[in-house]
Amino acid sequence: MPSTALPAAATSTTQTYAAGNAVDGNAASYWESANNAFPQSLTVDLGASRTVDRVVLKLPPGWERRTQTLSVLGSTDGSSYSTLAASAARVFDPAAGNNVSVALPSGDRRFVRVTVTGNTGWPAGQLAELEVYGGGTTTPPPTTTAPPTTAPPTTAPPTGNLAAGRPVAETSHVDVYGAANTVDGNANTYWESANNAFPQSVTVDLGSARPVARVVLKLPPSAAWQTRTQTVAVLGSTDGSSFSTLKTAAGYTFDPAGGNSVSIALPAGDSRFVRLTVTGNTGWPAGQLSEFEVYAS
Repeated sequence: MPSTALPAAATSTTQTYAAGNAVDGNAASYWESANNAFPQSLTVDLGASRTVDRVVLKLPPGWERRTQTLSVLGSTDGSSYSTLAASAARVFDPAAGNNVSVALPSGDRRFVRVTVTGNTGWPAGQLAELEVYGGGTTTPPPTTTAPPTTAPPTTAPPTGNLAAGRPVAETSHVDVYGAANTVDGNANTYWESANNAFPQSVTVDLGSARPVARVVLKLPPSAAWQTRTQTVAVLGSTDGSSFSTLKTAAGYTFDPAGGNSVSIALPAGDSRFVRLTVTGNTGWPAGQLSEFEVYAS
């Protein structure tokens, strides 16, 4: 998982809103710095120098829109830092899941630091998740032995959710229920398309062509979400423009007794873009998904 369980440090914290909350994989918990005392920084230690080319910053999905002015810095030794992304205003918008992706020049770093100098929503630095990515994939967890620079052809495919934290697009959404909610790791947030306007689609970009063998679709597990059947097709593409059907449209039942989760097996093959197209929903006249997970096996 992105940066999960890695050591994190902050220049300051308020009450129980510690730096570790930004690397716990839970977008509902968060770090908050001392108030009225900018600048403030949050730093994650990746355990070893790793290729880094992007960070994803999150706030709890239910928070009101705000702009934080922040920069991103990197270091290989924890003492000498260089600026990877200059200070800029970054908008956290609940309509987009309160997620901000910051592209960085690709390079090796062990320490990644976010320095906040302003926040229109609260007089402090605030982050629910600091996720670090490299080479189009999630930064791997620390290992005692450096991984090979070139993986042999027989290397097993990754087993984790390939869609976690990845860029996602939609045909439409209503209110604050944007598509980013489907890749935030929180089953209580969700995407909902425009109502009474089928078909609707949500598409995730895995960053590069990868083996894709299965998708898992979820709705909030709460019993308040009654059983419903959504008619869904799964499509794949390597270039984002030409899509082929991986699974023809079929009805899938989301049952709270079974966790409101559906697993769909796909024919083996590589895709960079995976798209779900919803053409019907017996529970609400819209496409609805809380999590869109993609797996290689």
